[in-house]
Amino acid sequence: MQKAVTLGLVVVLATAFATAAFAQVRPDRAIKYRQGIMQAQSWNLGILAAMVKGEQPYNKDKFLYHAIALEQVSRMAWEGYIPGSDQGAPNRAKPEIWKDAAKFQQARDAFESATPRLVAAARVGTLDAVKGPLNDVAKTCDGCHDDFRSK
Repeated sequence: MQKAVTLGLVVVLATAFATAAFAQVRPDRAIKYRQGIMQAQSWNLGILAAMVKGEQPYNKDKFLYHAIALEQVSRMAWEGYIPGSDQGAPNRAKPEIWKDAAKFQQARDAFESATPRLVAAARVGTLDAVKGPLNDVAKTCDGCHDDFRSK
């Protein structure tokens, strides 16, 4: 299962890189790209949260699968924040992303460093082990959205 996720992401990344190499990325495409990645993040985080909240039964293998998927996509959306991609398609990105790039980078780094800790906890295989790390990941999402996404 883990190999399939990795292989799928490799194919997606290779396609994205090949496309970017042959054409300059338009702002509307960058916006759609990052929104798609954010939807994938939300999908996986939602399943993990539902298990922790008891809305779905906790399944250690399913939890690990979605934690790994979240960790893999955690590094992907950022290349979609190109200059000029605050316009070109409907989006909720605040100008602060580009005005305070250092703070945006800190938020990105926090998210990217929280997801491997979640995967490590998921490998333990118990619900108690994943609660804190999942909460940490959710806090990084909320913090970034509070500062850099319009409501």
